[in-house]
Amino acid sequence: MLCDECKKNEATIHFTQILDNKVTKSHLCQECAKDKGVLFPSLDEALFEGPHLALASLLAGLSDIATPYALEKPKVARKCPNCKATYADFRESGRLGCSECYRTFNKELMPLLRRLHGSVRHTGRVPLKKVGVGRKAKEIIELRRELQRAIDKEEYEKAAVIRDKIKGLEKKK
Repeated sequence: MLCDECKKNEATIHFTQILDNKVTKSHLCQECAKDKGVLFPSLDEALFEGPHLALASLLAGLSDIATPYALEKPKVARKCPNCKATYADFRESGRLGCSECYRTFNKELMPLLRRLHGSVRHTGRVPLKKVGVGRKAKEIIELRRELQRAIDKEEYEKAAVIRDKIKGLEKKK
């Protein structure tokens, strides 16, 4: 397959971009990929040496790809107040220095996380052993809210029934 840009060289980079549920596929040769900024010096060797690519290198490369579409690169190099890492450090290594870095570099990281995961909120699974505990805890929280509403409305009989439900659920823990 020929490169989509120069139409001369063999396409070795196959790039799929999804923006606003619209899929765009690009097939580029190595030179055109570098010109477009798809490849980065830190990633070139890893991409062409073999099938193993470190996650840190991948994240570092994706942060550069995500930035032009989401936000401009920061002009002043901010530092994390906790570990003194900069966003440039993250782009080089693909690793954040500490948990405070997520707050410090929030504006730069959110577009990257959205591109990688489709969301910026964790919506993962709950381990099977913990499923019941999580549901019970949520149910107790909701019942406590309902209990407070019943008390506010002076519906004491209803409040007593809700209180008993809460006590029953708490005993099952």
